[in-house]
Amino acid sequence: MVCMVVQAQSLQVSGTVVSKSDGEPVIGATILEQGTTNGTITDFDGKFSLTVKQGAEISISYIGFKSLVVKAQPVLNVVLAEDTEVLDEVVVTGYMTEKKASLTGSVAVVKMKDVADVPTGNVMSALQGRVAGMNVTTDGTPGGMNTGALVRGTTTINNSAPLYVIDGVQTRDNIASILSSNDVESIQVLKDAASAAIYGAQAANGVIIITTKRAKEGDVKVNFDMTLTAQTFSTGFDMLDAQQWGDVYWQAYKNSYGTHPNSAVYGNGEKPVLQEYYYDQNGVKIRTGNTDWAKEIYSTALMQNYNLSLSKGFKDGNVALTMNYMDQDGLCRNTDFQRFNTRLTSDFRFINNKVRIGESVSVNYWTRHLNPSGIEENVIAQHPAIPVYDENGNYAGGYVDILGDKPNLIRLTDNEANNRHKYWRIFGNAYIEIEPVKKLIFKSNFGLNYYNEFNSTFVPAWQEASRVVDTNELNVTHNYSLQWIWSNTLNYSFEINKHSLNILAGMEAKKEFGESLSGYGKGLVIEDLDYRYLDAVTSGQVVGNNASEYALVSYFAKANYDYANKYLVSATLRRDASSRFGMNHDSAIFPSASVGWRLSSENFMERAQNWLSDLKIRASWGINGNDMIDNTATYDKYIMSLKGASYNIVGDGKLLAPGVFKTASANNDLKWEQTEQWNVGIDASFLNNRLGLTLDYFDKNTTDMLIQRPYIGVIGEGGYYWYNGISMKNKGFEATVTWRDQIKDFNYDVSLNLSYYKNEITDLPSDIYYTYGGGNGVDQSIVGQPFGSWMGYKTDGLFRTEEEVRDYLAKYDVQIGKPGVGRIRYVDVNNDGIISTADQTWLGSDQPKVIAGLNLGASWKGFDLSMFFNGMVRDVWNNSKFYTDLFPLWNGNHSTRLLDAMDAWTVYEQTGVYNGDIPALSAVDTNNEARSSEFFIEDGSYIKLKTLTLGYTLPKKVIDKLFLNNVRVYFQAQNLFTLTNYTGADPEGLGYTYPQPRSYTFGLSVGF
Repeated sequence: MVCMVVQAQSLQVSGTVVSKSDGEPVIGATILEQGTTNGTITDFDGKFSLTVKQGAEISISYIGFKSLVVKAQPVLNVVLAEDTEVLDEVVVTGYMTEKKASLTGSVAVVKMKDVADVPTGNVMSALQGRVAGMNVTTDGTPGGMNTGALVRGTTTINNSAPLYVIDGVQTRDNIASILSSNDVESIQVLKDAASAAIYGAQAANGVIIITTKRAKEGDVKVNFDMTLTAQTFSTGFDMLDAQQWGDVYWQAYKNSYGTHPNSAVYGNGEKPVLQEYYYDQNGVKIRTGNTDWAKEIYSTALMQNYNLSLSKGFKDGNVALTMNYMDQDGLCRNTDFQRFNTRLTSDFRFINNKVRIGESVSVNYWTRHLNPSGIEENVIAQHPAIPVYDENGNYAGGYVDILGDKPNLIRLTDNEANNRHKYWRIFGNAYIEIEPVKKLIFKSNFGLNYYNEFNSTFVPAWQEASRVVDTNELNVTHNYSLQWIWSNTLNYSFEINKHSLNILAGMEAKKEFGESLSGYGKGLVIEDLDYRYLDAVTSGQVVGNNASEYALVSYFAKANYDYANKYLVSATLRRDASSRFGMNHDSAIFPSASVGWRLSSENFMERAQNWLSDLKIRASWGINGNDMIDNTATYDKYIMSLKGASYNIVGDGKLLAPGVFKTASANNDLKWEQTEQWNVGIDASFLNNRLGLTLDYFDKNTTDMLIQRPYIGVIGEGGYYWYNGISMKNKGFEATVTWRDQIKDFNYDVSLNLSYYKNEITDLPSDIYYTYGGGNGVDQSIVGQPFGSWMGYKTDGLFRTEEEVRDYLAKYDVQIGKPGVGRIRYVDVNNDGIISTADQTWLGSDQPKVIAGLNLGASWKGFDLSMFFNGMVRDVWNNSKFYTDLFPLWNGNHSTRLLDAMDAWTVYEQTGVYNGDIPALSAVDTNNEARSSEFFIEDGSYIKLKTLTLGYTLPKKVIDKLFLNNVRVYFQAQNLFTLTNYTGADPEGLGYTYPQPRSYTFGLSVGF
């Protein structure tokens, strides 16, 4: 009886799963009883068998096909239709949209759902390493305000930043000041000349198109997202403590002079003894410290991000409102960023959808406190024996003996705490579309970008030990700018049999105006916050006021032709006229053309359909421009000055009248900087779109680069002027490989992108041929070298023994430096037997050779896990070695690597062989090792685990009971580890940048 009941409650289901397009069996399709873990997969013949409950529903899914849910039956023969979402995906390519499958240019598309979990004030930082051909650089500056991007490397000696287009409004302003990452729906990167040519004179560095979210038709939706992030300092050096510094100093002094030094801080014995007190130049007693300046300046900081969105879509329109609040404390003491952002978007349709109007307007207000200039370097350089405060509670300082003259870092950060930096931006657009006849669309789009900035920086009177500044000072600036852009386009598309044509024509006008007002004064009698205004200054008053404007008028046209979804042709033409160029060349024409061939649609490829989903070959050519120079480059410029241009007109020898003098000369022949680019590429997908492949090769040549010519003194006033003169080549290869698959409830995906670059200066004007970019002025030119190359001396390790030193001196006439054991050995590059300045040569550059990103993602039931790695192959100039490795070059602090050098010298004294990798300790730079050389160059390649995310989405049956739409919680860690041979702080941020934190984030997303 029991067996009969069980049999009545269950059902044996058998069947096959085949593809709709070709009738072939689908191997490995997941067959799952809804709401359970009961499932199976199809075999090599597409067959399956599964026992389920009576009345159950079964889901059938497979990568590359649309999923189905059907009611259980004894026999199920299922036909799965291909998921053409990838092929039918529409992307924005400038004034129009196109099917991704029909693109003939190189365009990368980023869906924000892939990076939505990354807590950041700048959406661009979340794209770091995720797009082939784009290099995003960032640091830990609160708000992401120091984030930049390069598309296909360095294109010009001037500004290589790309153009941003947000809902049709062009800008080069910091994205963090315009929108929050929660506002963004998708990002398209136009990389080659053909896809970017529609933007003409502004597109040489690539174009990044950002599309914001719009409401979709349906019920009212309310979404709330929040993240809480703990940021920790993790990229510092191991620096010497106060006693270790003394030990190193004693050894260095002994190596140089054979005796020990006499120090106010460490005494005058055979061994250094850190004195309890030292005395400044005025005899003030200061208790000696043992200060870890990194711990004093950097600490764990909190970042909070809250986003609320409300949207409603209905038959004839939609409305959405988003509000975002971000509060980020910086790692650096007294630095922070607070931003409130709100965006309103709406779209309405009238007259049977023949008239459409809409708008998208954001209002942004943010404040911040800045890190004092150079503090990242001074954290390394400041001497550990200097305490933070003296015995009286005042700021302590050095300025005596070996303590150096760096400012007290706590004082600098205290000064910033009450400074005021406030900013406003209103950014948005309004449009109207009219479709008088089917597929003929007129669109008028007006964009506005208003920016207002106020800064009040106060430096109080201060004292550090014997150094006293008894006059305070106040500097106030107010800047604003207004940019508007008005675009009008006419778009017509039609299809006749297998022919498809899309034509676009338009005109655009843009104008920018900016003005700056500043005031400065000293001697505020009261330093209280309520009195920190320019009205209160008593001396040294200085005012300043200036303005500039810029205008651009453009006409453009584009045509896309498609025959049978196989043969694709596109052509673009744009004419720009700019106020930045001379009257003889104020306009230029920028053409482009591209072709594509979808081989997978050809009849002869039918046999490959069981493994080839799509294959397209494309090629493009085009010319883009760059007008990123001073707005007044074509004008004679004068300045009125009492100091520099005064004259005693009345002749009494006393009264001076202010005059003017010329600072720059006009160049009416100034013309456009142009970049010509070729691109060939392949887009392919295999195995029902599980495997994807995109390959691109590009070759960019930039000519007539704009440069401000240096001049000799005999030319006199106004010697500076802009002219065209430098050429550069930039070529490379890009690859993106993706794999996604599903095994029952388990989904996973892998994405890898690689970019290879090679940059080279190809031509220079004759008058700067051997001087520009670090040339030696005689016979070494940067032509043939990458932009930013280093000129210096080649090295061959260190001298290990006295015999090596003697042999070297016997072989070479050393005219620079004094060789010795443990000192750097320099190479005779020109083989003339002399070590001199003539041996300087090109040593390379820090231009990236390869940039890579790897994303691993997996999900099972409600759980999701992702890991993202990014990396780079390049050489770097480690200028921190000036402090960390070479003792005589600076009397501030150094890294603990010098302890290894001290131990190596001890072994040398015993064995006669110096086996250290760090130059021997010395109190004097007798070998001139501060000179530029290979010693400072290191392998800066790295691999970094950028993000690790674990999330959980509540099951539908749970959230339905809670009357919610979705609930997801997640934990994310950023910058977990770095694999590198670089000995500096962080190979990702070279030099002395604001340190990137190691972050830990808790996130919550709720939909109502």
